[in-house]
Amino acid sequence: MIKSYFKTAWRNLIRNKGYSAINIGGLAIGMAIVILISLWIGDEVSFDKYHTNSVLFRC
Repeated sequence: MIKSYFKTAWRNLIRNKGYSAINIGGLAIGMAIVILISLWIGDEVSFDKYHTNSVLFRC
């Protein structure tokens, strides 16, 4: 069953090369942006963790 799904997807990729390239390129750019934003947010959140009176550790 899954083999036929891959076969159909491959045929569509070959048949619609331009449309497939736009979709795959957009997916790759979107995933790269999400990864970069998550790395930036992680860096911003962990900036002052080494201080004893940092905002993250106050209750």
